[in-house]
Amino acid sequence: MKVTMVGISGSGKTTYMSSLYETLGDAGQNDAGFCLAPRSMQPFDKAILSIGDFSRFSLADTFSWPDGTQQTTVWPFTVFYNSKPVTYFDWIDYRGGILTEITDIPDSNDTSEITKSEISDLASHIELSNAVILVVDAFVLTYYSNIKEARHRSGARRIHEIFTTYSRVYPNRNLTFVIMLTKADTVDSKWKSDNYAPLIERGLEVFNQMVSLCKQNPDWQGGIVPVSAVGEGNAKRTVVPTGDVMHPFKSEDKIIGFPAPLNAEHVLFYCLGQTLKQMKVEAHKSIKQREKELSEVLKKAGLVNKIWSLITRKPDAESIARAILEEKNKDYEVLSQFEPHIEPLLNKALERVRRIA
Repeated sequence: MKVTMVGISGSGKTTYMSSLYETLGDAGQNDAGFCLAPRSMQPFDKAILSIGDFSRFSLADTFSWPDGTQQTTVWPFTVFYNSKPVTYFDWIDYRGGILTEITDIPDSNDTSEITKSEISDLASHIELSNAVILVVDAFVLTYYSNIKEARHRSGARRIHEIFTTYSRVYPNRNLTFVIMLTKADTVDSKWKSDNYAPLIERGLEVFNQMVSLCKQNPDWQGGIVPVSAVGEGNAKRTVVPTGDVMHPFKSEDKIIGFPAPLNAEHVLFYCLGQTLKQMKVEAHKSIKQREKELSEVLKKAGLVNKIWSLITRKPDAESIARAILEEKNKDYEVLSQFEPHIEPLLNKALERVRRIA
């Protein structure tokens, strides 16, 4: 299973990794029984090193923001529930500037080979992902009164262009996505009433084209949720208008309290829960389809087929069909081990994630 974050530079992708560590790391604050750890098949000492690498995202250790991602990184994770593995997934974090470069390059002949490779890698990750997290700065959404400007400044327009193309190329493919409104603690109080309802409505307005795509594609499942890496009152933002039309304001965020992430785990739980649910449905369909195919084979595989099999000493059609079905059943058995955890994951997510109907 693959989960990819999509967002422009500064939208909060890497900092979200920090909130995941604080919430779902082995020493996290999550009380729902779920835990997240880097996947490692190495001996104990090597496994500790991989966890230590994840812990470098800790905000509580340094009270400073992590550096932005300079190159695409794939993180293999395991999700545990009450200390037992629930599912595995790969988390892709890429350099945010790529999103801008995809739509701003005037002439592909002038693009460096490195940039072309990075763009190709990003496209491949999105193409192979079961779930995508669309990352957008909540402060940017609310700073600009003009919806079109907010859409442009936040990267929503570029995200829509990418997924419009995705929808055309893959019209019948399942896709789970979450619009993650980062830095929710920095917006004005008027956007925070009723559990951030005004901010969510603003997000849906800015991403209205993505909402439309979701409604047009019955195999898409979308959600939206506000998130903060440190929680209310634990960061102070200073904003200075510049008068520059290209960069209208400068902002500086300083951590002033112990980090208490808001809704970080709900984003991931929605991605995993919804994807596993879709996989379960597809697995049931697959088993039923193969059972039907086996039945058809058995009707055709009469006595002549069995006699010929004895003469040639090769498996008959019935044996081959049953072997294929048995192999597929084994795949489903692996998924079925996760089934009891799918609804808890999804139900926990939907405590905060609003579905996009």
